[in-house]
Amino acid sequence: MTLDQDWEEKNFLTPSYFNNPYSAYKYMHESAPIFWSKKVNAWVVSPFVEVEEGLHGDQLIAKGRIAAAASHFTPEEREKYPVSQWTLNRYMNFQDPPDHTRFRRLISKSFTPRSINAFEPKIEIIVARLLDEATKKETFNLVDDFSFQLPSLVICELLGMPLDRQWDLKRWADGLAGFIASAQVTTEKATFAESVAIEAQEYLMQLFQDIRKNPGENLLSRVLTAPKEDDELTDQELVALTVNLFFAGFETTEGLISNMVRALSDNPDQLELLRNSPELIEAAVEEALRFDSSIQKQSRIAGEDIEIHGQKIAKGDYVHFMIGAANRDPSRFSNPERFDIARKDAGNVSFGHGIHFCIGAPLARLEARIAIRQLIERMPKIKVIEPLPRYAELFAVRKPLELWVTSA
Repeated sequence: MTLDQDWEEKNFLTPSYFNNPYSAYKYMHESAPIFWSKKVNAWVVSPFVEVEEGLHGDQLIAKGRIAAAASHFTPEEREKYPVSQWTLNRYMNFQDPPDHTRFRRLISKSFTPRSINAFEPKIEIIVARLLDEATKKETFNLVDDFSFQLPSLVICELLGMPLDRQWDLKRWADGLAGFIASAQVTTEKATFAESVAIEAQEYLMQLFQDIRKNPGENLLSRVLTAPKEDDELTDQELVALTVNLFFAGFETTEGLISNMVRALSDNPDQLELLRNSPELIEAAVEEALRFDSSIQKQSRIAGEDIEIHGQKIAKGDYVHFMIGAANRDPSRFSNPERFDIARKDAGNVSFGHGIHFCIGAPLARLEARIAIRQLIERMPKIKVIEPLPRYAELFAVRKPLELWVTSA
């Protein structure tokens, strides 16, 4: 199916799209469930069933996406960004078996239900401390004062990273995200990604040496001091995995908390329902994941000639599975534009599906539940105020750059 090129030019990946992509998704569901986009040189898939199937199907592969993202650069230009491309190519979510299996096995023990539940008291303390500071002010920026700091502090604790380096880690992760989460990587973004990749590698290599001398009870210590095995990670691979885990650890949760607070503020009837029925917090988190996911799409490369929604896809084609659109699919959800924490047809694909299902999803959900419960207890009439939030112009990630709130 070919999309109306005039519509694409005016409505897809424009400033208004990044501010609110959901009217575009509505059009896709009605007129072009799958289409070839000239803007991103890839297929764009929006129906829930096809997105869910595509994210776990073995005909579509994760590896090769960095080469596809950089395909518009000349060979000479690509040679300018060796460290960032090498690092990104070794992100766990850009791997296929057996490499993906090797990466995931090494960290899976830190993300078991037992391990995650053991973090709950610590998360409660971090949330309370952050809110103690934030609520001293009549209004505050939820993003900087709370929704970023909570997951970043938790992932630093889990990894064994010094807490005072959280902002450096964010800069590194965001810099590399500019290479993979943008609709098209610019020279400026690629250059910045390269600089932060080099900085991250230099710092983390030294940190690994320090941890080997003085290990603790954390993920990096367990990996770095584990008995030698044939398939163990090199230190360079562990650099990539560390930055990848930090990005995944804060990006999804930061956006989830911020987007959920905005949804509750915009829907005061749902805020009141949640305040009066706190047992709905888990359902409210799931509805927030569906309604305004912080991860808007995941991509794959067609490993062979396939067919999706009646459309033939050639081997090697780049395919964007639109998670944000799938979560608003009217064939899957009744009244999908409504934020309804008591929804009967609940569900979402915000954490992916299949072998690449987000390993940190239980941790993100736990952080969000604790965060929203304490926020509502402290600020029962929490409300988003002007200036209204701005969103980064990123294709894959949706989260406000700032979110000013008050309970007055």
